Amino acid sequence: MIDTLHFTPCGDRSLLIYVGEGIDPTVNDRVHSLARAIRQTGHPALVEVTASYHAVLVEYDPVRLRLDQLEELTLLAAQGLDAALVEPRTVVLPVCYGGELGPDLGTVAAHAGLPSAEVVARHSGSAYRVYCLGFSPGFPYLGGLDPAIHTPRLAEPRTKVPGGSVGIGGSQTGIYPAPSPGGWQLIGRTPARLFDPYREAPALLEPGAFVRFDPITREEYSRLEAEAEGQVRPEPAEYAPGKTGIRVIQPGMMTTIQDLGRRGYMAYGVSPAGAADFRSLMVGNWLLGNRARTSALEITLAGPEVEFTGPVTFCVTGAPIPAQLIPGDGGSPVTISGWTTHVAYPGDRLRMGMTTAGCRAYLCIAGGLDLTPVLGSLSEDLFGHVGPLGRPLRAGDWLPVGLPLHPPADLAGRSLPADAVPRFGGDVTLRATRGPQDAAFAPEGISAFFGGTYVVGSKSDRQGLRLEGPQIAHAGRPDILSEPVPTGAIQVPAGGQPILLMGNRQTVGGYTKIAVAVYPDVAVAAQLRPGDRVRFQEVDQAGAHAVAWAERRRLAQIRRYLERSMHPAAPPASMSPPTPVAVTSPPVAATPGVRTYRITICGIEFAATVEDIDS
Repeated sequence: MIDTLHFTPCGDRSLLIYVGEGIDPTVNDRVHSLARAIRQTGHPALVEVTASYHAVLVEYDPVRLRLDQLEELTLLAAQGLDAALVEPRTVVLPVCYGGELGPDLGTVAAHAGLPSAEVVARHSGSAYRVYCLGFSPGFPYLGGLDPAIHTPRLAEPRTKVPGGSVGIGGSQTGIYPAPSPGGWQLIGRTPARLFDPYREAPALLEPGAFVRFDPITREEYSRLEAEAEGQVRPEPAEYAPGKTGIRVIQPGMMTTIQDLGRRGYMAYGVSPAGAADFRSLMVGNWLLGNRARTSALEITLAGPEVEFTGPVTFCVTGAPIPAQLIPGDGGSPVTISGWTTHVAYPGDRLRMGMTTAGCRAYLCIAGGLDLTPVLGSLSEDLFGHVGPLGRPLRAGDWLPVGLPLHPPADLAGRSLPADAVPRFGGDVTLRATRGPQDAAFAPEGISAFFGGTYVVGSKSDRQGLRLEGPQIAHAGRPDILSEPVPTGAIQVPAGGQPILLMGNRQTVGGYTKIAVAVYPDVAVAAQLRPGDRVRFQEVDQAGAHAVAWAERRRLAQIRRYLERSMHPAAPPASMSPPTPVAVTSPPVAATPGVRTYRITICGIEFAATVEDIDS
């Protein structure tokens, strides 16, 4: 039984549940037990459950589950809970300390006033508890570092830390599973692969486990690195004559495969990723008769040029972008209108320019892309290196297209009404609730944030928008004990400039959060480009949920409109029921194993061929 839970809403669709304070093994056991219990309720409105040192973040659908109902569900899940995790295991990781693999070992030794060999002995002589996974896929937050070798982070973080690097950052030690930026002091490297999305258990470590480091020589490291099982990424699809797909002639500035993101893996430190402007992706898919989460190409600022290797129905949504369809037979180019479906034939090329407003456009295809999902999704997480390609598109890539759910003739020429097309460009106002650490900011800091105008900085990306404007004053320290962060969270580091976290954010963070943008407005923020201006309007929890309901109704109206235009109206009640399916001629077996039928469905006759295939 967990006695005390503290509930803190985060925006319109997330709830932070604090189980205790500080880095404490007992509290952490309770955190992970509660997270498991909430997941096991199986409530269909639960989107994601993520645990950290002392808190659990629950993301939910506010249209299907009210906040008070979620709190009640959590309290019921906590009743009679056994706080203990499963019997912890100890994982021994070989580490080569110092030299080129541990370039900061001397710095740590100098700061501690110890010989390098003593630092290695102290670091490898402890067992470290895994409190949670976060920051990047498989990154373990470890506790138990000897205080004698606590060392401040680098003043200027490295732009790239090699995968497997073992580092010290303040009172923590950890391992970088994959190449990434980082500011910890690097003292060694392990050849072990901490995360592989193609393994049955993608993360090598789990919360509650213990880690020990075993010093090895440089020669042993090289041998183990060669023996280590590498990440087996499937080879990109290859074109074969007759296959329908998209060949990349020129990839554009940054074009990636995205759907609505992967869910259920934030506990491993895996970001959901997915389309930044998820609304444009969903509507584009509905125009083509696809399911909302079908994969598409997300185009950032400058578009690609692609060739279709088979008949394809497509549309371009999101930010307005000039595009031409160049017929493969040498005909005159055709201007492509946005939010309208078009048909391309084998050999046709689609050439796209620069977005004229907004930041991201979407090339949606009837049937989507026929690739193998990675952790349940085709979305490319470029920062966690998770996805079917693990990178943006390149010239020469060929992407197979799946089977559409409707005949091309039923899809051609469909368009979204002009009054339903979003506006792109110009100044925007994003609605936001107070954040979970709003008390960590001085009153003038709160006023500066909600009263000021911010400019989108040039270092913004799919992880977050770096905003430049009025300084936000903290009332105390700018950092907190790392906890899960929801999409739309606005964190403020020591410099006082806010960062709006997007869908491809890190899963756990340690900066104070002044506010959380309401989820529908995150899609608006995704279309902001460097230099655009943004203001924030404060709304309370009830107002945030009203926004969520209004957005859901709006999307439902668009979907119903497009579905009605796809299907003919139902026959009047006075009409006789349709003729049942009837076989009007016996099968003809002209070829062994192949039978041809003449069948009638609702008065229309079809020829159907059935072929026996050995399994």
